[in-house]
Amino acid sequence: MGEWAAARGAQVDVIHGPTVAAWPDPTALDAVVALGSDHSVHASRAPWVAEQVAFLRATHDAGVPVVGICFGGQALAAALGATVSRAPQTEIGWIDVDGDDGYGGRWFTWHEDVFDLPPGAEELARAASGLQAFAVGASVGLQFHPEVTPAIVEDWLDGAPGAVADPEPMRSETTSTVAAARERAFALMDRIAARWAR
Repeated sequence: MGEWAAARGAQVDVIHGPTVAAWPDPTALDAVVALGSDHSVHASRAPWVAEQVAFLRATHDAGVPVVGICFGGQALAAALGATVSRAPQTEIGWIDVDGDDGYGGRWFTWHEDVFDLPPGAEELARAASGLQAFAVGASVGLQFHPEVTPAIVEDWLDGAPGAVADPEPMRSETTSTVAAARERAFALMDRIAARWAR
């Protein structure tokens, strides 16, 4: 995400939810991207989780676009009034996603929770496992990870030993598709950013 923003001439300020001293004034921002976490929007008791949901609600309500990815997408869905719940089963790896305008295709997922469609939201993508992307105005929530790289996958595997019985096929697909996936991710973010000017 940082590489995409830098290539578009944007300045990026990084906030780490669990350690942030004070959430910024949304009106001082052009857009917010909320990324993943090993916490749960609906089950975690960590105070920062509810604070982030409230921050995303205030940001969206202020007319500042929010992009939520995985946990960030779940937090955005909750902020906009949707239910976030435990998935019937954990979904890890590359999956086929149905959607138009760049939202569909082969994307990487790693999640235990799922979100419903927020009230008044537009469904943008869906997989066999359920909803994968939605939009409310200029804000977009994604369940999949367009930002994934081989290094990110390795980091997640290291942090969750045994989560994938045989990670080699997943590693192989990640390595073989990383260039194309990066190009599609940049195109998707351009598509999302185009909503901000509407």
